Amino acid sequence: MTAGLKLLTVLTLLVVSACVSAGAKPITDAGSVSQIEVGKSTQADVTALLGYPVTASYGGQGEETWHYTWITAYPTAFAFVPVVKAVAPSLGETTRELAVTFSRDGTVKSLGVDQPHQSSSPG
Repeated sequence: MTAGLKLLTVLTLLVVSACVSAGAKPITDAGSVSQIEVGKSTQADVTALLGYPVTASYGGQGEETWHYTWITAYPTAFAFVPVVKAVAPSLGETTRELAVTFSRDGTVKSLGVDQPHQSSSPG
């Protein structure tokens, strides 16, 4: 095996084994999330623990819901097969979501934790 082919093999293995993560990492820490108390924690408390949300939505009774997401994506071997790549997703991913709803007075009304779920390409 030539040196160039060895280098190409090593680089390919590194790319295939790499993963990418984005979003609000603190929501993956059960200790941080467990510090949020319904009826007691405020928007300032949540911001201190988790940072600012990615998005927010507003309810009819003056409620505000902050949405946090953490996504980890990793390439699969199929990402490098042109025919498969054209018809199937090239990344597997794990997603975790957290929704924190505040009442009109700014205290936490409810927490909606979506446990990690995975989607992946064939293989």
